[in-house]
Amino acid sequence: MEICECPQCGAVASPSSKKCEYCKAEFFITSIAYLSSFDSSGIKKYMQHYKSLTKTAPDDAEGQLGLGICYLQLGMFPLALKAFDNVISSVPDVAQSYYYRCLALIAGRRIKTLNLKEIREIETNLSTAIQLDENQYHFWILLAFIKHDYYLTSGMKIPTPTHTELLAQVQKKKFVFAEIDRLKACAKVPDYSIFFV
Repeated sequence: MEICECPQCGAVASPSSKKCEYCKAEFFITSIAYLSSFDSSGIKKYMQHYKSLTKTAPDDAEGQLGLGICYLQLGMFPLALKAFDNVISSVPDVAQSYYYRCLALIAGRRIKTLNLKEIREIETNLSTAIQLDENQYHFWILLAFIKHDYYLTSGMKIPTPTHTELLAQVQKKKFVFAEIDRLKACAKVPDYSIFFV
């Protein structure tokens, strides 16, 4: 997509720029952690920007992903889900779209309160995300949260790999703590689960 102006300050931008040279705002959001520093008006500016971009190119993955992340940050889960589905249907190898689709399916609820059908759909999406990009360790951590909060706390048999096995794989890896914080907030991970990270 071609950028003509900054989605935050409105400054003129060149098509090759990734961020505004004036306000330093990113032009394309690929992480919910990035939006955590914005208030709702800043997020709505990004939404308007992505809506206008996707109006002219509805199948553009960057625009749909950014729009979905904005909706997700604002708790507009059905709209976020639709945007992530659009990314998956147009460019099925974008790992983040499957991960953020999981957060949209969780829809701000505690994982333990979901039904088995929802859990299976989330696990399938996470499996795809991990296969596409196994170095995004927050994907693994969400799967560990599911194994712990859905299966273990309900007294169910934990499918392998277990939450401890998953966490052992990522324990010594680098991950973005801001992304984990957003994950905990989106999935209503209880305080006792802080030992995960």
